[in-house]
Amino acid sequence: MREVDARVNAVLLQESCMSRLAQIPVVLIPIHFDRDPANMMATSSILRSVVLRPFITSDFMTGLPAKPGADLPLEVVDKMVKAASEVAGISRVLYDMTSKPPATTEWE
Repeated sequence: MREVDARVNAVLLQESCMSRLAQIPVVLIPIHFDRDPANMMATSSILRSVVLRPFITSDFMTGLPAKPGADLPLEVVDKMVKAASEVAGISRVLYDMTSKPPATTEWE
C-alpha cells in the first residue's frame, strides 16, 4: 500500500495537482476482482484492491471528492490509476466519490 500511495502522490506532484487537494488517502481492501469463479473456493487470493479518495476541503468539517474532469484532469486520474495498477498484488483501483457528510474525511 505504501508503494501505491507513493506512486499516486508522485503523479499528483509531477502534474502539479497536489495543491488542489486537502488529502488523498489510499485504502487497501481485501477484494480480488476478476477471479475465476471455478477456483474461488479452492484457493485463497493474495490480490487486493485499493481505493483512492482525493478530497477537497478547507476545514475538514465538510468536503467533496475531487471530481475527475472537473477538479482533477482526466489524464491525471488515468495516470494515478495506471501507476497504482502496476504495483504487484493489486487487482483493481477504485475511486471514492463520497462527500462529507455522510462519510468521514478518511475512510471507514
